Amino acid sequence: MKIIVCLWIALSFAPVMKDGQAAEEFVATEEQRLTLKTGEAVQLSKRPGEGEEIDKRFTTFAMAINAPIEKVWEVVNDKKGAPDFLAGVLLSKVLEEGDDWMLVEQKTAVGGPKSSYHYTLRHQLYPFERVEFKRVSGELKEVLGGWWFFEGEKPETTILVYSLHIDPGLFAPQFIVKRGMKTSLPNTLKWMKKEALRRVGEGSESEGDAQ
Repeated sequence: MKIIVCLWIALSFAPVMKDGQAAEEFVATEEQRLTLKTGEAVQLSKRPGEGEEIDKRFTTFAMAINAPIEKVWEVVNDKKGAPDFLAGVLLSKVLEEGDDWMLVEQKTAVGGPKSSYHYTLRHQLYPFERVEFKRVSGELKEVLGGWWFFEGEKPETTILVYSLHIDPGLFAPQFIVKRGMKTSLPNTLKWMKKEALRRVGEGSESEGDAQ
């Protein structure tokens, strides 16, 4: 079952968050570091901030993006524009929002017993560091997840971490859901990366025109 709902340059240095938290502990092996250097997604064994007790409900991936954190943050939180750059997102609408939260209605295409799911998520925003989200209503039984934003040695390099747990309900066993997310999460990261690079390119062109 493939669910489309829906992140580290691990170079020789340790990436850090805006608040200075090191990210190297989540890049467990040299193989992961080398893979991230190529720009591909890497599956992580735990989410940022987790200790020895790992919540095994979650699937977590990381990807390096050659764009500043501010630009990647903009893309991740562009819920209105999401259907334009995230394959499988059929509807995405901000119902309510405050300074540090959003209530978002979405409809996404999936495989399995249903062709799509319609639901509402509440997003809690910690600017340029992380976003946490959870289901508040809709067809999915449970949705919990988050985005983490790390920066590498250079300011224009971002390491985006995406972690997700979905329980669609009775007819979707977790082992099938998690197997699908091993494909859908890297794909989501790739689409986020593509859009961030596109926006960085547009910004560079605008600056060139102004000179």
